[in-house]
Amino acid sequence: MKTNKLKHHLYFVLAVCFTHALLAQNPFTDPSNSQGWILNTTISDEFNTPELDKSKWWILGENGDYRNKWKGRAPGQFAPHNVKVEGGELVLTSQWEPTFTFANEKQDGTYYGGTATSADNSKPITQACVMSETYFRYGYMEIRAKIADAPVTSAFWTTGYHSEIDMVENYGKRPIGNPEGTNAVIERKQRTNMINWDPDIPSNHQNWKVENDMGVRLAEDYHIYGFEWDKDYIRTYFDGNLLREVTRQSLEANNQWRHDYPQELWLDSEVFYWYGLPAQADLTSPTAFKIDYVRIWQKNITTPNFNALGFEGPFYFQGRSQNWWNGPAAKWRIKNEKSASGDFSLRFQHSGTFSGNYTTFTPYGSLNLPAGSNQVNFKVWIDPSTSISSLRMILENPWTVIDIDVSGVQKGQWVEVSKIFSRSAASNQSITNGDRIRFMLQSANVSGSQALFYVDDITFANTLSTAKNNTVNFSIYPNPTQNSLHINSPLNGTITVFNMAGNLVKSFQKETRVKKVDGLNLPSGVYLFKIQSGNTFATSKVVIN
Repeated sequence: MKTNKLKHHLYFVLAVCFTHALLAQNPFTDPSNSQGWILNTTISDEFNTPELDKSKWWILGENGDYRNKWKGRAPGQFAPHNVKVEGGELVLTSQWEPTFTFANEKQDGTYYGGTATSADNSKPITQACVMSETYFRYGYMEIRAKIADAPVTSAFWTTGYHSEIDMVENYGKRPIGNPEGTNAVIERKQRTNMINWDPDIPSNHQNWKVENDMGVRLAEDYHIYGFEWDKDYIRTYFDGNLLREVTRQSLEANNQWRHDYPQELWLDSEVFYWYGLPAQADLTSPTAFKIDYVRIWQKNITTPNFNALGFEGPFYFQGRSQNWWNGPAAKWRIKNEKSASGDFSLRFQHSGTFSGNYTTFTPYGSLNLPAGSNQVNFKVWIDPSTSISSLRMILENPWTVIDIDVSGVQKGQWVEVSKIFSRSAASNQSITNGDRIRFMLQSANVSGSQALFYVDDITFANTLSTAKNNTVNFSIYPNPTQNSLHINSPLNGTITVFNMAGNLVKSFQKETRVKKVDGLNLPSGVYLFKIQSGNTFATSKVVIN
């Protein structure tokens, strides 16, 4: 037991020392760190390990699993063997690979490895992609990278609910013969996009897409690409120089801002047929997108939020993250307009004729409930102009129908409703047809020609844990601070404070959701705050000025 404790302490000290080494790096755009940035070490990576750190990243296509994301931009397909860590860099390779077994399916009208009309292996292009295992919200993102010198893109981007940010989406080199007649300037352009995937936007909507001619072929050397995503603005940087700043207000005026939801990171290479697809002669040797580092700084570190039943982030289950889903006609949307807790809730809004069922779904295998008696609770806010009598929840495997009476709910305020139910067996965990929620409004339960209501904080009295380690909400503010702060977390227990040398400098108990701490009396520096209750813990870095 003593040996185990010493080993645990040694690992903790080593982790703190490694964190200290990372914290010594300030943003290239702010070398003195005048903005008080804190490096988010959960998602940042120097790629100095012998192989990819699977606690931070996952490889699309590894073990045949694309986690219901996508397989690449056809005819190119992501292949896991094209991802490696080498020489302190993440290397993402694109190559001509006729022996690869491509998925026999189309993406955007084109077969993988083939053409629009045939899966004929005439374009056997394999590429590479990694995604982050966690999400974050707001911050400054920076990579030092050399884009692939071939007719492929090299991209650093994010996706969240109905949103996408392309911090870097650069095209390396026109194909031999330049069949599309693409201007040479494309090889010098730094491209950035803010994409709004909201299904309710008009068909003629224009996303925010900008390009800057950097005056050099970007594939010839390493460059530092920076992007600041704030709740009120965005900024793009190239080699430390500000390219442009755009306010949220100006983007909202054109319906181009949907970027408040937590985002996950992507690093990949793709083919863009409109610039010109590579031929075999363009890929006689594999080409590589090389990333020296990925660093994400934040003013306040946000822990991974996988509270999907509270609509604050996606589900995390069986090593995959996925969100609620429904077709555009179903009228369910996750919005930050009104919430019972946190920032987001699930909104239903429709005016006109009601017909059939309006349903939203969680992913297959995302529920893990035991057999026997249980109870579901959630909060609902119903607009005074809306008249609905019941909401239906179906748990699919085993099939369980739960009708919740909302006819007597006080309108214009959040009200908690509940229903007891029983199941003959525990949740089926299959990711292809396992247990999930169908949440629906049935037309027969609507009176009138309009409905507006919100749902939040779905809970079950009895669950079988599927939580990811270290995802407890744990926020400390203000951060940076001087001598006092507030700690907000549902977890209560012992809080320990370590300096960057790994020494315990303070400890105290937290017994309420929000605890105010005065009189810290700590020297200026960066400290690691850790809260622990039983086997559950969370950490957060705090800057003391």
